[in-house]
Amino acid sequence: MVKICIQIEILSHLVELLFRIQFDQKYLYQLSTNNLIKSLGDQLCMKALRFHASIPRYITTKLLGKITKSAYLSFFPPTKLDDIPEPVVRKDWVKIETKFAGICGSDVNTILLQESPLLEPLCSFPAVLGHENVGIVKEIGSNVKNVNIGDRVVIDPILSCIPRGIKPVCQNCEKGDTVCCENFDRGNLSPAFDIGWCRDTGGTFSQYYLAHGSQIHTVPDNVTDENAVLVEPFSIGIHAVLQHFPKDNETVIVIGTGVIGLMVIIALRSLGSKAKIIAIDKREYQGKLALEKAGANSFICVKKGYYQEFAKHFKARIYKPILEKKELIVGGGADMVFECVGIPSTIEDALRFTKSGGKMILIGNPHQINVDWSLIWFRELKVIGSFGSTLEREDDKAHAFDIALELMSSGEVDVSWMITHKFDFPKNYKRGIKYSMNKERFRVIKAIFSFTY
Repeated sequence: MVKICIQIEILSHLVELLFRIQFDQKYLYQLSTNNLIKSLGDQLCMKALRFHASIPRYITTKLLGKITKSAYLSFFPPTKLDDIPEPVVRKDWVKIETKFAGICGSDVNTILLQESPLLEPLCSFPAVLGHENVGIVKEIGSNVKNVNIGDRVVIDPILSCIPRGIKPVCQNCEKGDTVCCENFDRGNLSPAFDIGWCRDTGGTFSQYYLAHGSQIHTVPDNVTDENAVLVEPFSIGIHAVLQHFPKDNETVIVIGTGVIGLMVIIALRSLGSKAKIIAIDKREYQGKLALEKAGANSFICVKKGYYQEFAKHFKARIYKPILEKKELIVGGGADMVFECVGIPSTIEDALRFTKSGGKMILIGNPHQINVDWSLIWFRELKVIGSFGSTLEREDDKAHAFDIALELMSSGEVDVSWMITHKFDFPKNYKRGIKYSMNKERFRVIKAIFSFTY
């Protein structure tokens, strides 16, 4: 088996070389540039975990991945640890030294080649992965006035009109709705909606990365690094909740009690919701966290008979369609369902668990999936996507990041307990990714990379 893998790897290297020389006229120049960088010494280089958009690498890794998951980080993968030059600061930008970087599910899906190719035109490669962050400002461009060298910061990773130097900004950015920017493919940056998929900015899986002055939020002194690195995922929960805030007499279901699901529950409670919250997950130990740490009222474990348990909550009726694996629930459901996983089984549950005329908020990234959407039509459901975070309060123009930091600084919210595993980068990066690929096996809630210099 090893011999076969080595032969495939050698063949793939040759195919990639021929492919790139024939179709990418810049490749020979890149080779000479890389050799020049190496010749200048380590002081100008840093380790970075980068994703390469290479067809031979993609095909090879897809094939080997059916044999072993280790193929996604060894043999000939699109994601590999590179030596690259440190980023150079421009006048409107800041160079940040990474302290902690969270390993997001989207990073893992990228490494596992499970992200939808639909959004590939809005990415640019090779890109340093990683977008959950806390770091220290090391260099400042001449036009940046809102931070100082040495400040501890987190950044909103969205690369909308302002970081791209586009004037006038699009209609969505004008309203502060930067996650719906219409110009992720334009301006003075390469295409990307997020720093972790942009070849120009770098990402947080490296010692340094760049952020535009408008993306930066200073971390209060009394907010720990462990809380700060989770501001980005917490802001996702805040954004989803503030856009779809339930009434106190309503019932809310949160499907998935991973980091995002837990953040949604915490956002609901910390922002004042008194709605009844039912958490649903297949992992009982995470359901316990949803009840004891996050603030859910009830937990339903996904196991045999969980539809019956759901029906009891809502006094609903269950029917088994002749040619369907899952039952149909009639006569009851939640006013609002936050779907925080993004796989077919959980999306189908979300649709079944939403009452007629109710709302299903899709936070989990669904990729390319096969789902029966009949209930959207039959029950007149409102299905709404929720991505990232943006300006959330009109009165003081507060971003979700600002709200997250306020709640943490006040002591009302502490999410540091979600971090169950830390891995030194780059020394133990493969282990960190392995644990994040197998969360249930290793009981991972949140894994992060730690940077020590």
